[in-house]
Amino acid sequence: MPLLTLMNIMKRPVSLLLILCLAVFQDLKAQSDAHFNNFLEVENFYNPAAMNRNGRTNVVGALSMQMAGYTHAPVSMFIGANMPVPFGEYRNSLGVSMFNETLGLFTNRRLLFDYAYKIGMGKGWMNIGIQAGVMSEEFNGSGLKMETQNDPAFPTGNERGTVGDLGAGILYVKGEFWAGASAQHLNFPHVEFGKTEGKNIDMEIKPTLYLTTGCNIGLRNPLLSVQPCILMQSDVDFWRLDMSVRGYYQYETTLLYLGATYSPGISVSAMVGGKVRDVLIGYAYEFYTSGVGALKGSHDLTVSWQTDLDLFKKGKNVHKSVRYL
Repeated sequence: MPLLTLMNIMKRPVSLLLILCLAVFQDLKAQSDAHFNNFLEVENFYNPAAMNRNGRTNVVGALSMQMAGYTHAPVSMFIGANMPVPFGEYRNSLGVSMFNETLGLFTNRRLLFDYAYKIGMGKGWMNIGIQAGVMSEEFNGSGLKMETQNDPAFPTGNERGTVGDLGAGILYVKGEFWAGASAQHLNFPHVEFGKTEGKNIDMEIKPTLYLTTGCNIGLRNPLLSVQPCILMQSDVDFWRLDMSVRGYYQYETTLLYLGATYSPGISVSAMVGGKVRDVLIGYAYEFYTSGVGALKGSHDLTVSWQTDLDLFKKGKNVHKSVRYL
């Protein structure tokens, strides 16, 4: 369900849980993908082709707590890992990721496996990635408090459905510039929970499209750089544009950054992060410009780790980007 819709619901003196339940039991067609303010650190969440960019093994974890202060507000968690493999001179990459999101009495889980292949293109290169896994949707009916007990329109137990999930993407990199496009839920997943009052309880997940682009701009001071980037996502009915810029300070193995993101009609975010050796920690706070307001914003925390660990015991050339240093 789009964020603006949730914010409008919360402004009214009605139960968020009841509205969500009514939506699901009327054959909900959901926009189920979460949003992370530190989207650069979790590129693989959006695009399976965003692997093997730095030639290293990468592990990242992210936690997003949206609309802080509201009971049953969305909480999203993501853990992903990927690494290049030696077949074909390290042009192949493999990845695995897990995602968990709670929204009221609903839980969305995903387990996904990624594969990407790198192709040289002039002075740059392109990754082509595919993604396959399973998606689970769950409703905890035992937590629903109704004025009328044992209402047959609502289940009283746990209802769960599982379905396959497919995605694909491309990423082009040339020097300090990159651009990517990807799509999730290409198989139009249809999750069936069960039945209530003789009607199916189900959820249709529409494909979501993502576009990303950005570049690294070096300044006169070699310790400083600037990185503008854009993320756009849409499922046709819903769209969101994030325009972000970060300023980096790097000295030897230490890196610090400050940044801001503007999403028209939704929010403004501030972010800060730092890296010592191979561990990068980032925090972002999202101030909503409409709906719930700035004081009920979202908190994002990301922790990522990069290493030259090679499980296949072969050497390789390492290509690094400021985004991972």
